Amino acid sequence: MQYILAHDLGTSGDKATLFSTDGALVAAVVESYPCRYYNGNWAEQNPDDWYAAVCRATKALTAQVSPADIVGVSFSGHMMGAVFLNGRGEVLRSAIIWADQRATAEQQRLMERVGDERFYAITGNRNNPTNSICKILWSLDHDGLGGQLHKVINCKDLIVYRLTGNIGTDYSDASGTGAFDLNTFTWSAEILEAAGVPASVMPELHASTDLAGRVTAKAVAETGLLEGTPVYCGCGDGTAASVGTGVSAVGQGYISLGTSAWISYRDEKPLLDPKQRTFNLAGMEKGSVYPLGTMQAAGSSYSWMRDQLCGAERCKAQAQGGSIYDEINRQIAETPVGANGVLFLPYLMGERSPWWDANARGAFLGLKQETAHADLLRAVMEGVAMNLALILQVFREKYPFDTLRIIGAAAREPVWRQVLADVLNARIEQLNLLEEGCSLGAVLAAGIGAGVLPGPAAIDRFLRVEQVTEPCPDHADQYAALLPRFADAYSRLRGFSC
Repeated sequence: MQYILAHDLGTSGDKATLFSTDGALVAAVVESYPCRYYNGNWAEQNPDDWYAAVCRATKALTAQVSPADIVGVSFSGHMMGAVFLNGRGEVLRSAIIWADQRATAEQQRLMERVGDERFYAITGNRNNPTNSICKILWSLDHDGLGGQLHKVINCKDLIVYRLTGNIGTDYSDASGTGAFDLNTFTWSAEILEAAGVPASVMPELHASTDLAGRVTAKAVAETGLLEGTPVYCGCGDGTAASVGTGVSAVGQGYISLGTSAWISYRDEKPLLDPKQRTFNLAGMEKGSVYPLGTMQAAGSSYSWMRDQLCGAERCKAQAQGGSIYDEINRQIAETPVGANGVLFLPYLMGERSPWWDANARGAFLGLKQETAHADLLRAVMEGVAMNLALILQVFREKYPFDTLRIIGAAAREPVWRQVLADVLNARIEQLNLLEEGCSLGAVLAAGIGAGVLPGPAAIDRFLRVEQVTEPCPDHADQYAALLPRFADAYSRLRGFSC
């Protein structure tokens, strides 16, 4: 039996999975690491923690099979960060990760020098402080690294370097930096020149399936892998999830429903929305693109509702030995479409798509004397779904999207799938593997690169559709009438704060 080892480097830890090349999930392990949040909107991690977690996880998995049967190793990793290396490959400072938004002055500088519209046309992404290029500028301005800086890479690229001794990145991770031309699949000389960042500090570009190198003798003792084991470039996590959900045909889309949520699909060129409501990521190979719209607080709005409004449900579940989620979702399912006139704006952490408003705030609207507790619960779920519907409206200007796949922990709940089907007016396909999308993207990168998987269509070895939820036409009509009111509610409250 042959195996592929995949690491999904998230914000809180490394989820390592071992798949057989015939499609079976053999084993998985999670190794956590810390993240430091401070100064209001700063977020940093120690790259040594990432590597230590990868080593622990790899040793745990290689103990379960013969390392000689592992035909490839690859990665998914969080994007839009910055790991600063000197000429000896040493890390110069803590990594500034995707969640960090300190670089607002640097964003403004790029707006003045490039222009937001030109920036969007080149990169397929909005000019915003989470882009790596702004973080690079901030570090050059404040850390005094200019004389020592050799390369800036991302999370997964650091692990590849530690395993192989080779520095590079793939197209998908590059597309999240704000310095990548998504039209030519090269670094943008125009943006780098405007930023004053030497082109030499940007890593060499590769397809996700390219061989990055082979495990060195030093890495053998640290990981348990055999010397010479092939290591493939892998993907940024946004692209890895798209590939790992089986979205391989142009116009095919999916929903990821977790703490945050997004809708994405595959296309042949970037979607440049005139209002810049959505953005784009490069695919595994040159020329493939995944337009994307992501919202901040999806599952986290539900969690907030559970923690703040559902004390009685928690007590009942504890007393009866049941699940608080079953009690909450039962009430939601029994409440009419439209939550008896209550709307919820799910903007508990600002919002990205479609509004791109860091100061957006959540709200209940339409409360009446007769409003019931269950109305509030349903309104929260509907509010999340309606914000996703606004994102889908942008994409439906090009493709119909009458069917969407769904992944994420929340996708297990039938009431979530039905509300989404009705609000989006689309068939919702639940997959058998709901939390392994990023891992499967890395598996495909390694498997295709090693020649043991024939191409992206090989995802069918691993995935199958287990449940299909059809929209109710009457409910879909009611939600179509509600959606403009939902959008109008945000517009009227924009800028309001207490």
